[in-house]
Order: sequence, then structure tokens, then C-alpha cells
Amino acid sequence: MVNFIHRNMPLFLAAILTAVAITLYNLACLMVRHHHTILHDLHRAVGALILLAAFYAIIRHMQSLPDEEG
Repeated sequence: MVNFIHRNMPLFLAAILTAVAITLYNLACLMVRHHHTILHDLHRAVGALILLAAFYAIIRHMQSLPDEEG
């Protein structure tokens, strides 16, 4: 039974994540249609997430560099 669950977990997660993505997309469309200023806030939020990912990648890269002890 455990082997069956581990083998089919990607299929289950893909279905769940697809449903969540469709729901969030529909909610975002409704919000933008009824609240026009939210579109500007969404752009700022996406920009903030992109900056977060970039800074995280830079910091992780710096942490992976070997230490230079002389």
C-alpha cells in the first residue's frame, strides 16, 4: 500500500496543484475585473517575488563558494 502511494503521489499532486492554479486564476480574474487598482498591486507583488528569488539565489550561490582562508 505504501509503495502504491509513493508511486502515485506525483499524479495526485499534479491534479491538486492544477485545481489550485485554476481556482487562483479565476479568483484573480474576478478581482481584476471588479477592482481595477488590484492589478497594480499584483504587479508590485510579482516584482517583489522576483526580487526575493533573485536575492535568495545570489545568497545561496555565495554560501556555496569555498571559504578563502589564507
